[in-house]
Amino acid sequence: MRLDDYLLHYDELKALCELVKQDFTTKGPIHHNWHHILRDLARAVMIGEAEKGNMKVVLASVLLHDIGRLYPNLGDHHEVGALKAQEYLKKAGFKSKEIDKIAHCIHAHGPRGTDEPKTLEAKAVYDVDVLSCSVGYLGVARVFDYFMREENMGVKAMMEIPSGKKGPRRDFYTKTGRAMGSKGLKKARGFWKELERELREEERTIKGIIPEYTGD
Repeated sequence: MRLDDYLLHYDELKALCELVKQDFTTKGPIHHNWHHILRDLARAVMIGEAEKGNMKVVLASVLLHDIGRLYPNLGDHHEVGALKAQEYLKKAGFKSKEIDKIAHCIHAHGPRGTDEPKTLEAKAVYDVDVLSCSVGYLGVARVFDYFMREENMGVKAMMEIPSGKKGPRRDFYTKTGRAMGSKGLKKARGFWKELERELREEERTIKGIIPEYTGD
């Protein structure tokens, strides 16, 4: 199905989409913008349908998974997002049980999530997040885009950031996500490994001539 089909079927989801779009287009970050949300929604439809998840929960969770980034001064975007999401969901007309399920998906999205995904819907949302920024050369390019434009970092500073994978997190939690991303994940990891090798080699060469060089 197309996204519009789900928005027509669920009035609450349509209302939520309008609320989230309004906030992302008026005060969203440079990288984590409305286009980012749309790309993730498309992947959510592919994974959620193939895995037979609750699409209302999956799509609402993806709409809100980065909502915490609109409030950077309040803390970690997983925790902040799960709290702020309740305001959006209540305003859009979601029920309490749905809100609890969506909050878990937000807490658990991606390798840096504060919870490990336990439900089918949370596993789908996790895989959507991995596909967004960790897979293929395009995923690598978007990592650069984020750290350079939103965090104002150079290459060396970006390379020194730990992976952030918390606990026994998997690469993918769903069969569909794994099929979509395993090949691209291998490509991305190969790129990062080669980039690190070249960066260290360059640094050693320059320090041999200019010892005080620290890189950028």
